[in-house]
Amino acid sequence: MYRDKITLDQALTLAEAGEITIVSTLDDTSYHPLANEWYSNYMTLKRLAPKVQTDRLFTYFPAIYNIEINNVIDEDTTEWIYAFGIKNDGMKRVVKDNIGYVYILVNPGEPGIIKIGMTERTVEGRVKSINATSTVTEWVAKFAIPISQGNAFKIEQQMHNIYAHLRIDSDQGNEREFFKLDPFVAFDKLKEISIFNQAGNPIIY
Repeated sequence: MYRDKITLDQALTLAEAGEITIVSTLDDTSYHPLANEWYSNYMTLKRLAPKVQTDRLFTYFPAIYNIEINNVIDEDTTEWIYAFGIKNDGMKRVVKDNIGYVYILVNPGEPGIIKIGMTERTVEGRVKSINATSTVTEWVAKFAIPISQGNAFKIEQQMHNIYAHLRIDSDQGNEREFFKLDPFVAFDKLKEISIFNQAGNPIIY
């Protein structure tokens, strides 16, 4: 992902205006008075997205700037430290009240087959990502339920286990998220098993 390079002064101006959040992965916070706050922001992101690998964290949370910090160690030695600037409105869209979604997708080109999955972002964004992987006919969202933080994966796996006998595996026998199942039947079951973990009303598209 391409990011613009900006100076620390530019980043501080943007942060003061509320446009970005500065994040640093460096736990040595002696190089700047605000460095502890920047590292704390990083740890917060890791807590909000525990399943996201570190090297993908700043793609998951949309970092739009690489911030170059010239750290003067002594009169003969300087080093470059790099932080990230995350656009605040994009960050809010990703976190979205710290909830996840379990969704049911249908595909006009695959009648009788549904996809049951989960996302910690938005269902719309997840569907767009799925359709970007060379599908002939596009998947569309049929139903979704917002799930309390940290429970979406558990609910998704329960659905997969319940309907394991209807799962459509790959030619190599790999398990996938496709099931030969009526979407309304799946939706009723999803509402039933997620009742204690729902973080909002069921969504019908």
